[in-house]
Amino acid sequence: MNLMQAIEERHAVRSYRDKPLSHEVVARLKEVITRCNTEGDLRFQLVRECPSAFSRFASYGMFKGVHDCVAFIGRREDGLEEKIGYYGELLALEAQRVGLNSCWVALTYRKKHLKACIGPDETCPCVLTIGYGANQGKPHATKPLEELCRSDENPAPDWFVAGARAAQLAPTAMNRQRFFIELNEKTVHISSLGGPCAAIDFGIVKRHFEIGAQSILPSWHWE
Repeated sequence: MNLMQAIEERHAVRSYRDKPLSHEVVARLKEVITRCNTEGDLRFQLVRECPSAFSRFASYGMFKGVHDCVAFIGRREDGLEEKIGYYGELLALEAQRVGLNSCWVALTYRKKHLKACIGPDETCPCVLTIGYGANQGKPHATKPLEELCRSDENPAPDWFVAGARAAQLAPTAMNRQRFFIELNEKTVHISSLGGPCAAIDFGIVKRHFEIGAQSILPSWHWE
């Protein structure tokens, strides 16, 4: 599948089958992690066999069978959480493309049980659980496009509509979709409307919009 298909098919999954990741899948994940770390100056890590980081929350029906995750690590600096959202969502979509399921996790895991190497000048605001899902998850409710975007062109260009529709499917904290996208004088502006994990959400939405816009206009890029 391509990235747009991954956007449409990927949903949050919290229950996983007891099936180890294949060597081919691990190699692909590490390849994408290296790309994200290089481009974003980040320190993402694939963490294997870390069920104790999530087992405490199994009794609440939140997670079951988690063995592997990606720790989204970076240096403490301005803009880190936006970068984590932007590059982390690419990793989530690439995982979907190789047959895995995933879920963004910010609070419901025990960081001290996470077998990741986090330096004194680094932080890990969230992780991505990955594995073969017990199910494929369910689409989340979305706001109408007119509540999420506006264009100064009528009709709006096809690439902008495709980008906005991809952003409409972006995972956000508590599914609040607290963002607004505007096309003004041929330039796209995305605004965060605040809330928990707002900067991470902002990065995820930017990635989705970019993928959607480039599916129609491959030469499109952020100004």
